[in-house]
Amino acid sequence: MLNALRRKFRLGMQRTVLIAVLLAVGLFSYAFLNLSFCFKLMSHRSLTHMCQKYEQHEYSGSLCEELCSSQSNFDNFQCPLNDMKTILFTAEKNGDMYAVKMAKHNDDDLSWTNNKGESIYPKIEEFHEIVKLHIILAYNVRALVNQEIADNNSQQMVSFWRLFKDNNYMMGKLFDEESVFPAVLGSCGPYYATEGLQIVQSTPGILQYIASNRQQRLKHALNIMEYIFRLEEMKPEPLRMCKMQVNRFGLTPDRRLKYQSAEHVYVESQLDKRISNGAKCKSDQDCNYYACRGLCAADRQACTHVQQNNNFQVFCEQILVGSGTFQPGLLSGIRLPKSLQKLVKMCVQPPKEHQLPGRSQAPSLQLALRLYNELKQLLQAVIVASGDSDSEDEVEGESPRFSGRGGA
Repeated sequence: MLNALRRKFRLGMQRTVLIAVLLAVGLFSYAFLNLSFCFKLMSHRSLTHMCQKYEQHEYSGSLCEELCSSQSNFDNFQCPLNDMKTILFTAEKNGDMYAVKMAKHNDDDLSWTNNKGESIYPKIEEFHEIVKLHIILAYNVRALVNQEIADNNSQQMVSFWRLFKDNNYMMGKLFDEESVFPAVLGSCGPYYATEGLQIVQSTPGILQYIASNRQQRLKHALNIMEYIFRLEEMKPEPLRMCKMQVNRFGLTPDRRLKYQSAEHVYVESQLDKRISNGAKCKSDQDCNYYACRGLCAADRQACTHVQQNNNFQVFCEQILVGSGTFQPGLLSGIRLPKSLQKLVKMCVQPPKEHQLPGRSQAPSLQLALRLYNELKQLLQAVIVASGDSDSEDEVEGESPRFSGRGGA
């Protein structure tokens, strides 16, 4: 009798746990399908926290009043469609989409301790000089710094320092005129808003092999190449992408192609320093930083060489070729001419005559231009075969022109 009761109790508990799990799964599934409900469930606390800190005068910035005012012009708060690691939530203002993000924590403390054990912070003028020096050292550019910080408000200073140490935020600010990353539209403490992008291509999957979107994918590949050519022309030096995902490229309302996150983008000199920092290694992979490849010096067992590949190699390997059947590239499932197949292979593993000096895995600019022109010819052939004369006019024109700087 006792054993029977125990069995019934166990079965009852198992059913209860199963129902609870199914309800939880259903709730989160609905949240991701209904982005407005997702915001209420998962992201609203971020907005609430931001506004509380603003009311307590710990945060400042133009975005604070815009989002926290009772007469805010923002509406349609939602979870992001993608990149939830970077974007907290999205909202609309006068029909424009804003993506609200948060700067990463950093361990670089602004304060020091005096002999009384008190934390001492720099004066506002000293803080501005610290920020300017940081920008010069990290990005090799000079920039004006004029953040509104209340007198002796160390909390506001700390939150702004967190912004300035966030690579995603800084790239958006410093390269705003070049229009390669989402424009920064305002900040509130460590929170900041950028323009929203319309993602061009979702995460590729196995269904791509039977999809009839060859023309769209070839156009997207060419647009991404043109974007990378623009990165090579950045002043004062090229920008290097150590993460490149096809579903992070998006369009602004005026149809400019940008990359959604600059978290893993660096100026060339700083990336070279990072990769050749002398860290101990046993193989070349130990010197890699995501998709940016280093080289392990066998005699010293240390990472002492600069980045060995470049943006074009990363593009060819991760965007065009992909990572296998279940993570196909843009060219997967498209019948390619042998000449184009050869160029893609050379781009992924450039032969010696097509390598950049000192960078054994970096295809040259000339090879990249040949690949661009071959892709363009293939797109034109696909358009002609489809009878789409309007699209044919869109791809007519000259190939990109460049100064020939040695970064490509």
